[in-house]
Amino acid sequence: MHYRGERLKKHLKFKLLELIEKYSDRKQGYTYSQKEFSIYAGVSRETVRKYQAEIDIVLESSLVPRRTFDKDAKCRNLQQKNLKLQNDLLRSEAMYFALRHQYIGIIEALLSNSIDIRTLVIRTPAALKAEQAYRECILCNSAIGNGHPSC
Repeated sequence: MHYRGERLKKHLKFKLLELIEKYSDRKQGYTYSQKEFSIYAGVSRETVRKYQAEIDIVLESSLVPRRTFDKDAKCRNLQQKNLKLQNDLLRSEAMYFALRHQYIGIIEALLSNSIDIRTLVIRTPAALKAEQAYRECILCNSAIGNGHPSC
């Protein structure tokens, strides 16, 4: 039988009181669990969540505790993800700086041997766009301005 509105509220209240009464015979009292109650009442958990305010009133009046969850689990999970991403960023930055240092070393070695490197050092449109966007040379990491040497 499908209940709606006030009849559903009454049904939920009746089923909750019935469940509390059922547990009163046991040594340990009833601890409210949304999952258990939704199964017992024959409604979905979404319906229980929708009427949670009314259910809370019945629980408080019956002095029934609610099952508590680890509220910090989501926070801890996000902190772990944040830490992992920070480590990945540090590793990527270290690799980038190592590659840039190696690239500059190669260019300096070629220059010291008087080799024309203009064909090797080509500024692609993507590199020029990145330099304009970040106002920073992608080779030497210095600010691009009037006095910036041509790398």
